[in-house]
Amino acid sequence: MTTVVRHEVVILGAGMSGLCMAVKLKRTGIDDFVILEKQPGLGGTWWDNRYPGAHVDVPAPVYSFSFAPNPDWQRRFASAPEIQAYMQRVAERFDVLRHVRFSTRITDARFDDDHGRWTIRTDANDALDARFFVCSTGPLNQPRWPDIAGIDQFAGRRLHSARWDPQADLSGQRVAVIGTGSTASQLVAPIARRAQRLHVFQRTANWVLPRMDRRYHRLDRWLAHLPPYAKAVRAAWVLVLEAGRRGFDEGTLARRAMLAAAARHLQRQVPDEALRKRLTPDYPLGCKRIIYSNDFYPALTWPQVELVTDAITRITPGAIVTADGREREIDTLVCATGFDTVHLLSSLQVTGRGGRTLREAWADGPEAYRGVTVAGFPNLFLMLGPNTATGHTSTLLFIEPSADHAIACMRAVRDGGHRCVTVRDPVFRAYNQALQRRLAGSVWAQCRSWYRMDGDGRIVALFPGFTREYVRGLERIAPADYEFT
Repeated sequence: MTTVVRHEVVILGAGMSGLCMAVKLKRTGIDDFVILEKQPGLGGTWWDNRYPGAHVDVPAPVYSFSFAPNPDWQRRFASAPEIQAYMQRVAERFDVLRHVRFSTRITDARFDDDHGRWTIRTDANDALDARFFVCSTGPLNQPRWPDIAGIDQFAGRRLHSARWDPQADLSGQRVAVIGTGSTASQLVAPIARRAQRLHVFQRTANWVLPRMDRRYHRLDRWLAHLPPYAKAVRAAWVLVLEAGRRGFDEGTLARRAMLAAAARHLQRQVPDEALRKRLTPDYPLGCKRIIYSNDFYPALTWPQVELVTDAITRITPGAIVTADGREREIDTLVCATGFDTVHLLSSLQVTGRGGRTLREAWADGPEAYRGVTVAGFPNLFLMLGPNTATGHTSTLLFIEPSADHAIACMRAVRDGGHRCVTVRDPVFRAYNQALQRRLAGSVWAQCRSWYRMDGDGRIVALFPGFTREYVRGLERIAPADYEFT
């Protein structure tokens, strides 16, 4: 007979979102919670993404929690190992690790409307009972492999950037990288320095801007230990990144400046005119995620590196064949093809009121009220849910207010003697309809991208406004928005 373990809160995922929720729960006085993490360690995307050169693409001072600043960053754009180590320190400092069950995957979560609680099952056939269920898997969770004929028959080493083998030595290898997005821009140069030959397969050119990176020296770190200085630096970077948001709006000074910077960057780093032409995007700046890199363009000019823009027709056991009929023999295939950001939580069955599953509710694409709650799924809270991604600033600026809002809902249920809380269906639908109307007129609607359902459908990833607008929308729980049972 399966023993059911009761908790006030069950959190899915021990990435940045799950860690933030855990710390804020403890600071609120809620200690009865458990985090279920499928990987053997803390970090979420920073545990998964261990490819060479992995780093965050926003300045590190805004990629630390407001309640746990990190004065010891080594660089302005921190590396993946450095971020994972920071998360470990935060978890230890706030006594979170004792709440985490690693190597545990949730397979099913079902809401019992009679009791106002969630029953959650794991791949070990354990059962948990919780009043509140927090899903903090985020959009960068499920690796997406390219749909190319023959890929499963490739006989050499096959790697995905989000499932990197740390033992993989590419020295002297003939390597192919499929993809030229933000992940590829980070790993191409480190791989090229080791590989005998590197073929980079590009489907679409990307907008690339300089990365204002530098090493932090002893004085920087000494100053960062002074709270007023650290707070001022963080605030300054927030303002800089928010100003960059205007670059997505046509006709703005910020947009003209970004276009000019991108053109100069390409001109300076790629002397060959023919190669520059192949690296010039044919869609508006900002429609896809912008790349910030200082070594991606130069790596493509090295003699051992080839940029391939012909379409891939198939993969054989030892080579890649392109539309021009050419066959390139390779030893290692690297897929820097991103994540499935549309089919969120597809690896588990989440069932709400009336037996309706989240998969059914999201048949036309994922949607949530302010990215946090879903109509028909009481006491369920999403972290970095639909339409909370941002193309201009740190996701942590969205994660923290989302956690605060979810906890405020939990406290309202507890303090009011209620069983559950759910967003009202008319409010839920009106919010998402208004969101899609705004997005339909934005730069993100002008090309295919991972921001959109099936590449060219509804925009399900991005929030169209500035950070302050999103934060204001979560600052209070309006009685007209939520129904308490």
